[in-house]
Amino acid sequence: MGLLSDLRKMIQGGFADDELERMELEQLRRMGEAAERGETAMGSTPIGPKIRRRYNFTGTVQGVGFRWTTTNLANSVGATGWVRNEANGSVTAEIQGLREQVQAVVDGLDRYYNGRRYLGGFRIAEARDVALVEGEYDFRPLY
Repeated sequence: MGLLSDLRKMIQGGFADDELERMELEQLRRMGEAAERGETAMGSTPIGPKIRRRYNFTGTVQGVGFRWTTTNLANSVGATGWVRNEANGSVTAEIQGLREQVQAVVDGLDRYYNGRRYLGGFRIAEARDVALVEGEYDFRPLY
């Protein structure tokens, strides 16, 4: 981000929101790392168990960078898993991490794709818990 766009955001009041969001994402990433080390709390914040959720997204989800956005959101909060396009036009993702990390990815997708009229939006057609995958270290698109 350049100086002019930073100034524009400061004038419009969005700079503080972006900084707060970066801090929240960093906190989620750190909580995930603490959970990996087997810690049950980070400061005064309890750390819950990891979960893995399988989502099927429908709507405007192919050809709009949905897999790339999902991958970047997941990696930014320290979640692991995968995302892939399906032949029927939907997108499937398995997201693993603390409940807050998984929810942060879905919330980020919602803000980006459902908060912008020109993209058409998406719906969650399916969301269910699946078994954890041990030894997974990143989030990646599958082809």
